[in-house]
Amino acid sequence: MLLNKLNLFKNSEITQEQFLEEYWHKKPLLIRNAVAHSDLSILPNKVQIQHLSCDENIQSRIVFKNSENQYDVEYGPFIENDFDELDQDCWNLLVSDIDKWQPKTREILNYFNFIRNWIFDDIMVSCGSNGGTVGPHTDHYDVFLIQVHGQRQWDFTLDKIFNPDLMPEQALKLMSQFKAEESHLLNPGDVLYLPPEVGHYGIATSDDCVTCSIGMRTPSQSELLTSFVDHIAQNISDNHRFEEPQFNSQPNIGEITQKDISNIFNILEEKLKPNSNSITEWFGKYITEYRSLFFEFNQYKNFDELDTKQDLTLSPFSKSSYIKNQELAQLFVNGQAYMSSLSFAQLICDKKKIPRSIFTKLDKGDSSILKELFENGSLLQAQE
Repeated sequence: MLLNKLNLFKNSEITQEQFLEEYWHKKPLLIRNAVAHSDLSILPNKVQIQHLSCDENIQSRIVFKNSENQYDVEYGPFIENDFDELDQDCWNLLVSDIDKWQPKTREILNYFNFIRNWIFDDIMVSCGSNGGTVGPHTDHYDVFLIQVHGQRQWDFTLDKIFNPDLMPEQALKLMSQFKAEESHLLNPGDVLYLPPEVGHYGIATSDDCVTCSIGMRTPSQSELLTSFVDHIAQNISDNHRFEEPQFNSQPNIGEITQKDISNIFNILEEKLKPNSNSITEWFGKYITEYRSLFFEFNQYKNFDELDTKQDLTLSPFSKSSYIKNQELAQLFVNGQAYMSSLSFAQLICDKKKIPRSIFTKLDKGDSSILKELFENGSLLQAQE
């Protein structure tokens, strides 16, 4: 695989630039023959997906369709024998965070290297029986659906549907009124892009159907606000209290006065007024922790264990980003902030790799960061 040569639109009339301008976050797009069949082998097949779902550390679930208005869901881990008993059921198995547990699968992301990787959420794969589905629904994130094996029929709306009516008494949030505006049968290598809130309904049309979902997720405004307020609050001493206003005439003992409200307003206005410095550090830390799969970066590996004959790579559980400032950068890794050289930050965040050839060429600051990230497990020795 020529990882730096991949082009999702090589067989499409739409260019990468047109996609970003006309479709990204806005409307669906079907891209035929987008991924080479030889590259699909990076992703797990049906047997491998079922095996992964038996691992207690991996999030998995099976959705059973009993009728058009009745679905059930069971959560893993499963056991291998479970799948021998599903022959008569209409079922769909979904396994999340494949990119963390099978790092090789991350190579498929090179098809999507025109999108900033700090909004990448996870790679999810699904398989099941002929007719397997999770039902009609919407999602809060952008998704690229890659058909890996077999075929899946996708029905979807063209417009975004906010707060759809849902089927009552269901374990899943499924649309009770779904009307498709387009329908396409996807073959291996085809990719369907769906922006957030577009209604969609995928149904496997073969028993060997495997579909891969590349999720790209940005935080909601409520999530951003909650996190920022928490960040501000953590830096305010408990010694600073709300003070009652002075009254010429004492109010009734149960009354909240307009002076009280005014004092509260002034506190919030003063403390929550953002500036570029406070937002920069908070957001960099926040976005590199956002929706992280639980994983403790506290291995305390001894730096003496570093093999200088091997490259270092960013752990598949790590998230990183940076903000550049001329030749320097504010580097963020897994919720921690560092000041590094721009070139070092770009290696970690863009390339996700530190070549062994530069270990001894790093300045003191970058060397210290490398040491800390290696010792806490954020950076790993590359597997040859």
